[in-house]
Amino acid sequence: MSALNLLVFREDRWSVSGEQLRTAVAAQLEQQRGSYSPDFLVNALLLAGELECGIADAQSADAKSADVKSAVAKPAEILTEQLASALVRNASSSTLQSSSLQHLVSSAKSLFIPEQLTISTPEGFAYYALHPLAYADVLDRIPLSAKDLVVVGIRSIGTTLSAMVAAAARLHELQTQRFTVRPLGHPYNRRAEFSPEQIALVQNKVAAGSDFLIVDEGPGLSGSSFLSVAEALERAGVPADKIIFISSHQPNVDSLCSQDAAQRWKRYRCVPVNREARRPIEAANFIGGGEWRRRFLDAADWPATWTSLERLKYLSEAAEARLYKFGGLGHYGEKVFSRELKVAEGGFGPMPRKEVHGFISYPLIDGRAMTGTDLSSDRLLRLAEYCAFRCRAFPAEVANLNPLQQMAEHNLRQLGLEMPVELHLEHPVIADGHMQPHEWLRAKDGSMLKTDSGSHGDDHFFPGPTDIAWDLAGAIVEWQMNRHQTEEVLNLYRQQSGDDASSRIGDFIRAYAAFRAAYCLMAANAMNGSEEQARLDKASARYRNILENIKTEESLKPSAFSMNAM
Repeated sequence: MSALNLLVFREDRWSVSGEQLRTAVAAQLEQQRGSYSPDFLVNALLLAGELECGIADAQSADAKSADVKSAVAKPAEILTEQLASALVRNASSSTLQSSSLQHLVSSAKSLFIPEQLTISTPEGFAYYALHPLAYADVLDRIPLSAKDLVVVGIRSIGTTLSAMVAAAARLHELQTQRFTVRPLGHPYNRRAEFSPEQIALVQNKVAAGSDFLIVDEGPGLSGSSFLSVAEALERAGVPADKIIFISSHQPNVDSLCSQDAAQRWKRYRCVPVNREARRPIEAANFIGGGEWRRRFLDAADWPATWTSLERLKYLSEAAEARLYKFGGLGHYGEKVFSRELKVAEGGFGPMPRKEVHGFISYPLIDGRAMTGTDLSSDRLLRLAEYCAFRCRAFPAEVANLNPLQQMAEHNLRQLGLEMPVELHLEHPVIADGHMQPHEWLRAKDGSMLKTDSGSHGDDHFFPGPTDIAWDLAGAIVEWQMNRHQTEEVLNLYRQQSGDDASSRIGDFIRAYAAFRAAYCLMAANAMNGSEEQARLDKASARYRNILENIKTEESLKPSAFSMNAM
């Protein structure tokens, strides 16, 4: 069985009001008063990039003529480029001229916007501390042969990143044109098609001897998006030696899974950006990538983790010891901070503090991460209280649970463990998503505090917005509760919330275990040959064992679930 034929990443696209998004860009700019911070420009740039990307996608499908398309899309492109230019020029400055700010506000307010747009989360900005300025800095390392440049962004995140590259190029006095494209088709076999206007631009620039930069965050598992755009440029007449990939990392081309990917990739040059994260100066000691386990757990208790997909974490060396974690740039980090602030104010977590570059810091708690052996009646009550709190504090609008249902059914089939799963939505929430014992700290005073409470409920992994039963199931599975403890925690939760989840918990336990088994298999596959692979394989086997135990139960009633086999 291929671990890659499993579902752990969810589709993260949604519809948004074009007017609301335009208003958000203008409002972000108008909030800037007095001293200047580059972070406010980053926030506005991310929103403008989403706006441009959404308009480009909508217009490529719906525009009836090139004139209509240009009239709507071009002003949005210009706004993104204006913001990118302002960020590049003022990255190290403490002031921004009021006239420049007012011009940006006017540009945002004057945009004509389609009524509805479809946008998706730019993962690098939201989860992986990819700062837009990294793509401006890379210009100094690109081996350009001409003073004329065409920058091609791969939508979605490549929209914003290409604007940064173009802004930096113009600062280097290069004649620069920019456009974006969205490759379509199977993720491992994308194909890019240019519009007639784009083809005309490319052919004109070929005659001028221009270099062509293809800009995106990837490459991902296949490299097919980069390759599809490069090959589209070649079909339009661009020589291969004039094409350069600007990427977030240098891939192992032999591992790319598109057809003949290594051979195709080697036709072009690739220049990766510097991925050293911009972070608060106090964030000195790296403890991401699983290193946090050395600080907070004994070696025998280390949980398995997909280290390359962890959010960045650091410890300070200052007198006030703090933990710094990347929460997300712009409004993505704002959502994470807002949730964690609410958790802290509810008495369930450490008090967060906003920092620069999308980071959030927390006081370093004097204590240890918990383990499954810490499960007492008081701990069960704390878990139940926390789930009841989330049910009240983080309600969500969810139309249905079909994607989650499909994930569970698909993964169970792939695991060879087909069994009935019928998820019911009664109390939709932004779940915590990480209810494992090591995500809780036992402080010296005996209190039990939740960490990482705002990051995972709506990231690019399942579940997304879901029923609170997902967190209850996570607690039951991860704390290895037996039947008595399962009944007790559900009863305590009912007393705290008024919600009796017993009729739906069994299906959520199956869905949760199917997701975690698949997640650990995919992570083990991605980390093949590393020390972490063995931990991930062992963890996947444990979740599979839970599912096998459930399947052999004579009764599938929630009260009959036994976690003893875990």
